[in-house]
Amino acid sequence: MRLVADVGQGSLAKAGEELCGDRVEVVRDLHQTTVVLSDGLGSGVKANILATLTAKIAAGLLARGVSLEEVIGTIAKTLPVCRERHLAYSTLAVLEVRTSGEARVMLLDSPPVFLVRRDKVVGFPTRTREVAGRRVEEGALELVAGDVLVLVSDGVLHAGIGGLLPLGLGEEGLAKHLSELVPRTPDAGRLAQSILDLCNAYYTLAPGDDTTVVVLRVREPRFLTLFTGPPRSPAADAETVDRFMRSPGKKVVCGGTTAKIVARELGRPLTVELTYDDPEIPPCGHIPGIDLVTEGMLTLNRALSYLRTGEIPDRADGASRVARLLAEADQIKIVAGLSVNPAHQNPDLPPGLNLRAGTVEKLAAELKAQGRLVQVEWC
Repeated sequence: MRLVADVGQGSLAKAGEELCGDRVEVVRDLHQTTVVLSDGLGSGVKANILATLTAKIAAGLLARGVSLEEVIGTIAKTLPVCRERHLAYSTLAVLEVRTSGEARVMLLDSPPVFLVRRDKVVGFPTRTREVAGRRVEEGALELVAGDVLVLVSDGVLHAGIGGLLPLGLGEEGLAKHLSELVPRTPDAGRLAQSILDLCNAYYTLAPGDDTTVVVLRVREPRFLTLFTGPPRSPAADAETVDRFMRSPGKKVVCGGTTAKIVARELGRPLTVELTYDDPEIPPCGHIPGIDLVTEGMLTLNRALSYLRTGEIPDRADGASRVARLLAEADQIKIVAGLSVNPAHQNPDLPPGLNLRAGTVEKLAAELKAQGRLVQVEWC
């Protein structure tokens, strides 16, 4: 994994409409992030249905491994064209960002993709080709860490038209604002919201069109290694701690005995906090050079629960902090010891029934389901 794309998005419905006529779908796997943006013709319920069908079909096909060319061809042949306006009933923009750094885009009646590199807006190179009798813009380029890609519906380019901006914001106007907003807005979600707020202001808080923004901020992956449970054999303590410390990224230790092993092997002090942020979760500890030290089973199971619900409390207890660090990481290694803690279960039970091992497997499965690259190393 060389690059990761953080995605932020937001929409405004046309004034007087309850539903937005734009639709965004995001498809992720271990190798790429794909964003699909569709803009239904008109506004309201009809536009929402058209855009949703288009985006869902495209995203579903892509998730099943259908090539981008085939997806665009299928949509181009499926979408009817308005006889009066000679426009498709839905537009379609598909952007793929691979972990290798390659980005591909295909646009069917959609605004261009904006690329911001080193705080300057540069053109995303595309060429025109015919797919299923329709003109499609397609392009590809190699991304670098720090690049920002912005997809918009035409409501963004039309912002202010006939009012504050007689001809609307337009591509040049948006590019100018992006060069100002991107350097001071590092978060993809906040950047998308800032662009929406700008458009809403130009529309004088009454959008004249459905308006959608999708931001992809490309960065290097975040690594994390979590060490929980003593190794099955005490003779493996030194080697296990050495491998743990040589792992890249942030380091988390979960478990009192595990923490004592790490502190002993590193020759560093282990201290424990005296305050409880959550009375049900034991307090955290500190080892110099380790990002987080917590209790084991209670903390891990509560962190797993937070990850499953997607609601992580903004608290300083161990479970909340472990869940936040795991949620922020892209590539995670879990070093799990197979030594049985008699306090948790009968030590005569088979290793396969190790409660810690079961929790680790559930945690790894949940993280993988959320798109993280997870490796479990038993010791």
